[in-house]
Amino acid sequence: MSDLVRINSNQVVTDSRSVAEHFGKRHDHVIRDIETIIGGLPKIGDTPQMFYKTTYIHEQNGQTYPMYLMNRDGFSLLVMGFTGEKALEWKLKYINAFNEMEKALKDQRVKQVEQDKAKEMRAEAMLKNADSRRAKLLLEIAAASHIDGYKEMIMTKTANMLAGEPFLPMPKSGRERHDLGWYCERIGKGKNWASPLGKILKKNGIKKEQGVNGEYAEDHARGDIHKQVQNFEWYADFMFPQLRALGFDVVME
Repeated sequence: MSDLVRINSNQVVTDSRSVAEHFGKRHDHVIRDIETIIGGLPKIGDTPQMFYKTTYIHEQNGQTYPMYLMNRDGFSLLVMGFTGEKALEWKLKYINAFNEMEKALKDQRVKQVEQDKAKEMRAEAMLKNADSRRAKLLLEIAAASHIDGYKEMIMTKTANMLAGEPFLPMPKSGRERHDLGWYCERIGKGKNWASPLGKILKKNGIKKEQGVNGEYAEDHARGDIHKQVQNFEWYADFMFPQLRALGFDVVME
């Protein structure tokens, strides 16, 4: 039955040449009947998709001629008026061919969906395995740290990563803390002066110490709200005395 129908643009079709050959009709008469049907169809719903005009190259003279592709509905409309024992026989053969090919196409789609689902599940499993390895490494880092606040921060980040969403807040000490940009504004500089201020602190031996002079906090990456990063926020009761000792005039609000 594969010579009666085929798959075109993801649907089962036959063509006017095949119909003309098997029903004993002249091809130009079949085209005439199709165009009569098209002219009488109401321009609503899917009716324009029943027939599709295309061309073929004649096997003997190499010239190009018109022909029509048609789906099951188009075929049914076309052969509805064909009568006789032979016509009935070929109608049944085409119906069976459409049924078999449509079933094969459906099975192919189901198989493709199953394959895509399997690929998706494998990719998800690989991501989960990668997260598990990262979580294990973070836990090893936490176990090696002697700073309780840093341990709590890593444990929380690990839990959030394995859960796939930030369901646990980062631990907070309750002490007021801000990033360097905030302190820059308190000494009469702009937020963009954070980098120079950081270099001054480092030059004077003032380093970031989780739970001692500040805390790491989760924040969104600049330019990407979906990406989380860790920023260090300095305790106000630590930073203000340091800034004054470095000769800055601190303006309190």
